[in-house]
Amino acid sequence: MPKNTTKKDTKGTKSTASKKVETKKTPVKKVETKKAEVKKAPAKKVEAKVTEKKVEVKEVVKTKKGKKESKVKVLIAKLMDNTPFVVAACVVVLLLAALILVLCLKRVPKTSNGDEILATVNGKTITANELYEALKEKNGTEELVSIIDSYIADKEVEITDEHKEYVKEVVDYYKEYAEYYGVDLATFLANYVGLTGITTEDEFSEYVLEDYKKTVAITNYIGEKASEEDLKEYYKENYSDKLTVKHILIEVDSEAEDKEKADEEAYEKAKDLIEELNDTSSKKLDSKFEELAEDNSDDTATYSNGGLIEDFSKKDVLEEFWDAAYELEDGEYTSKPVKTSYGYHIILKVSSTPVEEYKDVKDDVKTAYAESLLNEDSTLFAAKWDELRKEYKLSIKDDIIKKAYKKTVEEATKVEETKTEE
Repeated sequence: MPKNTTKKDTKGTKSTASKKVETKKTPVKKVETKKAEVKKAPAKKVEAKVTEKKVEVKEVVKTKKGKKESKVKVLIAKLMDNTPFVVAACVVVLLLAALILVLCLKRVPKTSNGDEILATVNGKTITANELYEALKEKNGTEELVSIIDSYIADKEVEITDEHKEYVKEVVDYYKEYAEYYGVDLATFLANYVGLTGITTEDEFSEYVLEDYKKTVAITNYIGEKASEEDLKEYYKENYSDKLTVKHILIEVDSEAEDKEKADEEAYEKAKDLIEELNDTSSKKLDSKFEELAEDNSDDTATYSNGGLIEDFSKKDVLEEFWDAAYELEDGEYTSKPVKTSYGYHIILKVSSTPVEEYKDVKDDVKTAYAESLLNEDSTLFAAKWDELRKEYKLSIKDDIIKKAYKKTVEEATKVEETKTEE
């Protein structure tokens, strides 16, 4: 993950008039998401097919049907008490049966070669085959592949509450933007995101879920195909103890004409704060640190909470920050300011949790490893889907669509080869 970002300020802003309300930098790395494309943090793989939602629907239908049947039985019982009504009912049933028979015998008109006729205009006949040929040359490949991938995703992924919560977050995210722009969700999606044809929130939820399932499926696929060596190497580089610290950031004035002087002033201020901590008894150290953080820290994401950053690992923060924090004992603070790209930090270590063993977090490592590869290579998603379709024995019978599909995969491969050469 990139290192030049901030941790979102969820603690509010300081009421003191002298405090800047600008968003400053926490040493936390950026977590990039693509809400629009919905290709983000897939969950763990589970084997079973997506059945939960379908089962729920079937149960509802069954319940409703049961109620209707009971009402019909009551009605029949009442009718049976009166013979004329029974005769009338039989006549009605016979008439309905005759009507159904006529409708069933109705045939769609066809040409001499058996092609269905969809429409005629001024003597011109438009057949189903003509429509199919016209559509497949435009976006037929895209639509066919979408259907295929949906089938595969259903086989590969079982929808969990975590997936549903993710979909809800994405939908709410876009609803907020639509509200901000003063338009309904469908208008916002069409005009600002480029998603046309979606008219309701439920339709958008289905779209997001469908896209997310495909992302989860391919992420699981990449993780399962990864070698043990690659996974262990990724674990070694990215998994570590989890630390909780409090910190004070003294930012260097980036707009100062004399950069060297600004850097020196920030360093001296941080050094003076450490001197204040040195003069504080161990019993009052924690409260004193929080007080200094609230009054002096330029990190608006943490200063109002005493500079607290909880449960972060090595991959979550800047290297210099991690190294300094990791070396401290619990309850110990840095004896000199720690320099990062954000300025100078004073770090007080609160606690640490030992890293989990590889065997205990292997599934998480697979997911994280796959996500890192997908983030690094924008063409990998398409390439790996091609592999997965082949494992499902995909065979495209139509020559035009087969050619278009092959071209799409080849273009994605060429892009990756060009990047590799560069």
